[in-house]
Amino acid sequence: MPPENPGTISNVRTNASAYFALSLCWSAFFWFLCTRTGGISQWPGSLLFYVGGAGPLAAALILVQGFENRGVQRDFWVRTFDPRRIRGRWWAASLALHPFLVLAAIVLETAIGGTVAVDTEILLDPAALLSLMGFVFVFGPLPEEMGWRGVALDRLQVRLPPWQAAFLLSCVWALWHLPLFFIEGTFQQSLGAGSLRFWIFTASLFPLTVLIHWVYNHTDRSILSAALVHFSGNLCGALIEKGVRLAALELVGLTVAAVVVARDPSLGARPADKVDDDREAG
Repeated sequence: MPPENPGTISNVRTNASAYFALSLCWSAFFWFLCTRTGGISQWPGSLLFYVGGAGPLAAALILVQGFENRGVQRDFWVRTFDPRRIRGRWWAASLALHPFLVLAAIVLETAIGGTVAVDTEILLDPAALLSLMGFVFVFGPLPEEMGWRGVALDRLQVRLPPWQAAFLLSCVWALWHLPLFFIEGTFQQSLGAGSLRFWIFTASLFPLTVLIHWVYNHTDRSILSAALVHFSGNLCGALIEKGVRLAALELVGLTVAAVVVARDPSLGARPADKVDDDREAG
């Protein structure tokens, strides 16, 4: 029997509940301070806003670096930055799936007489576009996915069927976003708490979670691939102004895509012992 690999899923010492509690409390605390110190448009409220947004990452680092063994720590960082885990068509799935669904929604929106506002000024300025891409990736998808998928999902999938894990994680993800609807100047606050756009945004997190999990599981648990799926959607949101109907059409597209990938009920997830055996054999 091959020796046990200390970096495998079954050897983690922390659990998803601890991660959820820590990340939610961290973000809520600093976002509350943000609202009491002038909001995101004034110092130090702006700093506190970004510190609060780092809750998923902070919780991940505290649990992984503070409580896991060196094997799990190394596995975490490799999964975050090693692009070799993303092979062939999964690069397309990571980067193009969500934009394709947004494009399909735009085509339908224009076909029924709607108009779509696109920030062509940034699109036509390579320096501005690259700057926006870097900002969107670093202040959102990457730090969030290091926690949501890199820590929470692994621990959930060991104990729950993939669909249950996706539903639970999407609920926590929605709860984490909730305070943002009450912080003046945020994208979420512009949607309006309790509005139709609020409910569309919240509902979209479940099919999006299913798609992220599908890509993540098929790329050898690559945190980078999850961050790229998240990033591609956020970038579209930064460049395209979505009205209620366009956002609803996007939600329909996400839901249809989630149903399609659900032909594989496992969403590509493998039992922990199978993943462990593959690691040891390699």
